[in-house]
Amino acid sequence: MIASDDCIRDAAMAVAVTKSTLNRMSIEEFLAWDSGDDRRYELVDGWPVAQSAPSRSHGCMDVIVGAGLKNRLKPAGRPCVVENGSALPIDKPWTVRAPDLLVRCGADWQTADAPILAVDILPPTNSASEMARRRDDYASAGIQQVLEPDQDDARALLWRADGDRWIVETIRDLQGSTTLDIIGVSIPMAEINEDVELTPPDDAGRPGSASAP
Repeated sequence: MIASDDCIRDAAMAVAVTKSTLNRMSIEEFLAWDSGDDRRYELVDGWPVAQSAPSRSHGCMDVIVGAGLKNRLKPAGRPCVVENGSALPIDKPWTVRAPDLLVRCGADWQTADAPILAVDILPPTNSASEMARRRDDYASAGIQQVLEPDQDDARALLWRADGDRWIVETIRDLQGSTTLDIIGVSIPMAEINEDVELTPPDDAGRPGSASAP
């Protein structure tokens, strides 16, 4: 579950300290850190940021997309692994992201460790600028495609890296599919939205509704 990058105060409260007394962490310190609770954290510019508890729709979609990826990759013999909530160190001193799902691939199963695809389920709280920052961080870690299914609307955004920019494809039709060509997998939109309560579409203020940066 994604949280706003402005949630440092909540993270500090979770570890019983305030921002003024919390020291910035390096990536190594963060990966060795025990928060003392069961919440998921990211490291953003040196500060641990607590992730919001996922909604029912988010949880359902997370499981469905993860299973859909794994069930299609394995029969195809692709040397890729699907991870849930794994830490993704970014190529900068102070940031570690934790996408909802991460796909790593390699030349064979023993070397399937290169991150190439991230999945972030869109919550209603994150702004387009926050999501754009996440994608820029992902790009610096080698991610080439980002899938952003909307937990409240029957749509998904598929972002493909193109040099130093991202090109977005919007998939709305429940009869359509998300074609993740970087791993040779397509997942039907109807499958992604199975067991998910959808609200009427409303693009105003939705994460990712802005044009690609």
